[in-house]
Amino acid sequence: MTKSKSFDSVQADGENLVRVWDANPDFSLGDVTRPQFKTMMTTFTAARATANDLRTQLTAAVNAVNDQSRQINDICVRARAGARAQFGPDSTQYDQLGGTRKSERKPRKKKGGGAAPAA
Repeated sequence: MTKSKSFDSVQADGENLVRVWDANPDFSLGDVTRPQFKTMMTTFTAARATANDLRTQLTAAVNAVNDQSRQINDICVRARAGARAQFGPDSTQYDQLGGTRKSERKPRKKKGGGAAPAA
């Protein structure tokens, strides 16, 4: 099975066929006529342009959502820090904003549980 060709390659091949067919009007491909093929090429080119425009719009929309998400997250982090400062690190308000209450934190474990090496 062969790999499919890129749209650019297909479009270039189609444009070459149109040029050759225009220069040699007696060329025939059975049931495909020159006007039919030109219409197919025009439709394909317009569809590619539409797809590219939509891709550009999608990129802009995703970037806008990402920017808004960062702004909202920054404010939420500030609010959590403000609640910790105003109500305390063990407060219900701090917990409600997504912080971990001081009384619910696990104690740190020491690294390297073995005995100290002899000197």
